[in-house]
Amino acid sequence: MMTKTYKWSHDEEITAEEFIKRLVPLVDGPVQMLWECDGDMFMSDYHKLTVAAAHLRNFKDEMEKTDEA
Repeated sequence: MMTKTYKWSHDEEITAEEFIKRLVPLVDGPVQMLWECDGDMFMSDYHKLTVAAAHLRNFKDEMEKTDEA
């Protein structure tokens, strides 16, 4: 059985497991900083969260395309 892959970037496709492994550091560090700093956030952490949100949106769109097929 062939493993399903999803687009991570314009030239890279990865498995769902790899997607989660890459997404966790984009979300975990910034959220931890928010907790520690009572809601304050570094711009670098904000950037990581926006990148994570874009990856999640694209992943969801790809999953929906697969469901329709």
